[in-house]
Amino acid sequence: MIFHPASRTRRMGFSGMASIDRTAAGLDKHLDDDYHWFRSIGPGGIDVIDAIVVGPGGTWTLTVAGERGRFARRNGHWYRWNRSTESWVPWDASPITAARLAGRRLSLYLERAGLPAAVEAILVPPTEMEVIVDAGEAFGLTVQRDLGRVGSLVGAESRLSQSQVDRIVALLDPRQPLPRLAQATPRG
Repeated sequence: MIFHPASRTRRMGFSGMASIDRTAAGLDKHLDDDYHWFRSIGPGGIDVIDAIVVGPGGTWTLTVAGERGRFARRNGHWYRWNRSTESWVPWDASPITAARLAGRRLSLYLERAGLPAAVEAILVPPTEMEVIVDAGEAFGLTVQRDLGRVGSLVGAESRLSQSQVDRIVALLDPRQPLPRLAQATPRG
């Protein structure tokens, strides 16, 4: 995997950066140099996204966040297991929402640039977080802690051509030279 430097420098680090770096190291074992890794990037003024992976398998946003506990999605609503009452209580699923919105924001940004806008969002939760979702409920996000499985998801099938990957990488990292487009007409 090819690593691109973060778009923003931070004077003070925070605990999430160590998680992002561990995620990058784990994925690097499963993806080859056809894939590009961007950390802590906010292209075009959008909110900063923890990580973006671009390659032949598509464009993926990775959010490394979460809370301690057990969480479940049932009938379109999120619940948290309350150990003191031993029951499920309603939960504001802010880590889930943040991960889904990261994918959506990047999708809109790529669409405005005229590039393939299909973006898959992945939440990589901490080990203290368990997310339970019924198989029939789709909520626009993959929750996966195992980096081997994340690597398999990202590299499962080819969705982008090499020129599409190059253009997305050039858009996300302005230091990269922009690949030339094919001419519409001979000598034109």
